[in-house]
Parts: sequence; C-alpha cells; structure tokens
Amino acid sequence: MAEDGASMRIVMASKFWYRRGGLERVMFDEISWLEADGDEVAHFSMTHPLNQPSPWSDYFAPYVELGSGAHLTAAERGLAAARMFYNLEAARRFRRLLADFRPDIVHVHGIHRQLSPSILFEARRAHIPVVQTLHDYHPLCASDDLLRAGRELCDPPSCTRLNTLPCVANRCVRGSTSASALSAAELWWRRWVLGYARLVDLFIAPSQYMADAVRRGGWARPPLVVVPNAVASTPASPPGDYFLFSGRLAREKGIGTLIAAAQRAGVSLKVAGEGPLRDGIGSAPTGVEFLGRVSGDEVQRLLHGCRAAVVPSEWPENAPMAVLEAMAASRAVVASSVGGIPELIVDGREGLLVPPGDVAALAGALEDLSAHRKLAERLGRAGRQRQELRFAPAAHVRAVRQAYRWTVAMNGRRPETDAAPVLEGATAYGEAC
Repeated sequence: MAEDGASMRIVMASKFWYRRGGLERVMFDEISWLEADGDEVAHFSMTHPLNQPSPWSDYFAPYVELGSGAHLTAAERGLAAARMFYNLEAARRFRRLLADFRPDIVHVHGIHRQLSPSILFEARRAHIPVVQTLHDYHPLCASDDLLRAGRELCDPPSCTRLNTLPCVANRCVRGSTSASALSAAELWWRRWVLGYARLVDLFIAPSQYMADAVRRGGWARPPLVVVPNAVASTPASPPGDYFLFSGRLAREKGIGTLIAAAQRAGVSLKVAGEGPLRDGIGSAPTGVEFLGRVSGDEVQRLLHGCRAAVVPSEWPENAPMAVLEAMAASRAVVASSVGGIPELIVDGREGLLVPPGDVAALAGALEDLSAHRKLAERLGRAGRQRQELRFAPAAHVRAVRQAYRWTVAMNGRRPETDAAPVLEGATAYGEAC
C-alpha cells in the first residue's frame, strides 16, 4: 500500500477510451494530472476503433455493441444483453490486469452496461479498494438522465429503490418498451442482486446536485464527497460575434430550443457536434452553421472566437465541461438553470441563466450579449477568475488523491452511513458547497 505522500498505482477504468464526451475528458485529464504528480496509472476499457492509444490495450475487453443502431443477429443481441448484467470476459481480463499491475486503488468512471459491475467483484476479491466518479444518474435511473419518457424532469425519480417498472411504463430508454425493460431489469439487478453499494468504497460526485439526487434515491452507502470537475485555463482573447454550441445534438441538450432562440434573436450561431436530431433539422436555418464533429483543438479555437458559449440543456446536467471550458477561455456562458449548472456560474456574474426550454428567455439573453460586448467581456473575465479559484486542476487532483488515500487507509472497513473523508478542495456530503 502506498504511504502518505508517496506515489500511487491506480487502475482507471471506463467503457470508452476515446473522447466521446465530458466523462472521457474528465478521465483523461485526471490521468494526465496524476501522472504529472508521479503516480502510475494503468488503463482498462473496451476495444474500439476510435480508442486513444494505450499501453494497456491488450487487457481491454471486447467491444459490446448496444443501441438501436446496432446491426446484430439475435444471438449477438442476447450476448450483449447478458453482458450488461455480468461481463465474464471483462472480469477475466480485469483480473489479469490486477494481478500483473498490483494497484493500490481502482477508480471507475462509466462502466455500467458494457463492462458491468463484474470488474468490481474482481477488485473486491483482490482486496483492492474502489472509488467511483458519478458522471450520470445510473445509480437511480435506468435511462441515466432523470428524464421521464425522455422529455420531462423525473426528480424525485418515479422508480423507487425496489420498483423500476415506471421506466418500462414510460418507455424512458429510447422510447422503446423492450430497451426500457432491459435497462430497468439491469438497474434492479445491479442494486439488489449484486449489492452494488458493497462493491464501491467511495462515490465522488462532481456536483452537489448529483450528491443530493443519489442520497434522495436511497443510497445511504457508500460514503460520498463532492469534488468539482476542473479544466486548465487557456489564453484570453477578445470576444467575437457569433455564439457557440458544442455538444451532442439531442433533445435533452436543448438544441431545438437554441436554434429557435437564435433565429428569434437574429444572432449568428455555430453548432459543433453530431447526434440524433441532426437529420431531423435538415438544412441549416438562417444564421446557423452546422460544423459536425470537431476535434478538441477546434472547439478551443471556436471558443476563443465566439461572443459566448451556450449550454441550453433541458435535463439536469451534472457538471458540464462545456461550461467550464468556456469559463477557462474567458467566455461568457448562457445556460439553463438546471441540475448542477447553477453551482458553476452565478446568474449575472459569470454568465446568464435562463429557464430550460424557454425560447423567449434564451433569445433575450442572446440579444443582451450580442448588443453589449462589454457585458460579455465582464462576464467572461469573472468566469475565468471563478474557474481559476474553484475549478483549477491543482485543487481537483489534490482532492482526488486525498480521496484515494482515505479509501486505501480504510483498508476495506465500512464506515458509518454518514462518514466521509474531509478533503482539501472537496465537500463531504451534507456540507455547504
């Protein structure tokens, strides 16, 4: 076991090993920062053609294809469904990685469905503690997003600790009864048959909103701390004239509301990303430019050329990196006042917050920033200052490493229900943010 102050050996596990979204951005940044501090990090994931190179890829589990667009035979679909509950091949390969690498701790990000909790059993058998960062609502919601039928906020969740049937009745997963039934069964299995709470030693929530949702959902264990996500600052530049949306083109991201608001406000909007709504939108409306999927470097270039970033989410975002990246680039943010977003920016101080799904309010915010460059500059400067104070890499990685050391020091002992580590740069659940 690593002594206090010494470097640590960490296995970082997640089902995707390419920059699919904010989860992977957080994970890859953590790996970079931990290794810069002298820690050694091994990787575990699935094989995938888009994966970033990894010296640990020989241990990766075979890719599990899920989703309505997957072209699978009936036998392949059955195997993929079985692996959602317990992935034997992932467990076997993870067992081999643990034996070869001999880590001090395992840190998992997104493992449900494809990798499954099978790898957590291997960590438990090897007496290696586990920390998990909660990027979405999978502990209490079969569709991960706290949206009932994919449309309206479901908080508190309709599904209870013992009953996940409302997910099926509302067809919450892709509007499909069968997909909803499978995900609801997997959630029930994970929590009540496998005893997921006994397999994780510490939850990390990037927002107080997430922490509150998990506790309201009946998760008294494991202990939980709030560790905000972080980004590195980027060079400042004067704001440009267009507005920028960067993210998945899906209903819950509010892209339809944003396009309507941009047209109503008469502003220029650049949209970076792909998703299921792109085909339905058709040709670009006046003033809107669709850029498709762009690289991280291109997103940074677009941020530095925009008037403000827009995050019009219509689901309870946890701690969106799109907000933090804009703050780090000294850009004002126009965002929905939903989920953990109000923990990142204060309305009128670092950005402008509007009710989710409100076209008129969003259009008004866009008009204000379009007409008043100095307002955009002031909000951008304040956002950069808050990012450097509250969401900087040094504070984040310090809190994460302290979480590791607390968990290792517990040596498998289960603390009282409300016991949690007190970490510099973090918040034990129940304290004020």
